Amino acid sequence: MNILAIDLDQTLLHTDKTVSAYTQAIFRRLKTETDHKVIVATGRAGMRAQEYMEAIEADGIISLNGAKTIYHDQILSEYGVEADKAEQLIRKLLTLPDTHVNVTYPDVILTNNRSLVTGDHVHEYTDYTTIDTFEIAKISIVTQHPELIRQFDLETYHCKLVDNAKDPNYFAILNSKVSKLTGLTDLCSHLGVSFSDVIAFGDDYNDLDILKAAGHAVVMGNAAAELKTYADDLALSNDEDGVADWVEKHLLNKK
Repeated sequence: MNILAIDLDQTLLHTDKTVSAYTQAIFRRLKTETDHKVIVATGRAGMRAQEYMEAIEADGIISLNGAKTIYHDQILSEYGVEADKAEQLIRKLLTLPDTHVNVTYPDVILTNNRSLVTGDHVHEYTDYTTIDTFEIAKISIVTQHPELIRQFDLETYHCKLVDNAKDPNYFAILNSKVSKLTGLTDLCSHLGVSFSDVIAFGDDYNDLDILKAAGHAVVMGNAAAELKTYADDLALSNDEDGVADWVEKHLLNKK
């Protein structure tokens, strides 16, 4: 049995945020023909990944870059932003010019960016007059002044900054203990398997720790150049169904 830890955006998903019929068919075969376990490993909140988990019949999810890990509806671990520091941090972020702040809770993402509130039942607008600091899993920002956020002493808040290779103006702020590797460690411990049993698929810097730790690292053809140096295999791009193509060739059609 292998654990397939698969990133979503720019890895499994096409650029238009869809999962192709071909990819869905390959993962149906994987489920019926093998005992491999499929785990989504994403920076997204679970509520924004659910439809994709269903599309590939995933067994679990490492969400929010490792802040929450679930296997077959069982919560294995959660690491949120510390409540006693969250409001002070959010208030400071709100002083940055040309910056939108998004706060992820278990069931909703609050944002002061009205363009994100599109009736998706995930995002809700707030002016942050009041801030609920209970169960904050992630804070993300989009800023026109990335140099300012890099000046923040996030260690004071027991948090860390996560860059995005595709968007230099987007940052995630997480509990300093959190990474996708944190979630993968908790998952492997629960299943009684080692990192050598893991096949990791990714394209961005937040995938790097699991790519390094996994027994086999598959990096997307559209990935940042630095990540490709850690690849055991290079897959086709996300828009060419690189994950499904690799799975079909290496796990389903092995001679």
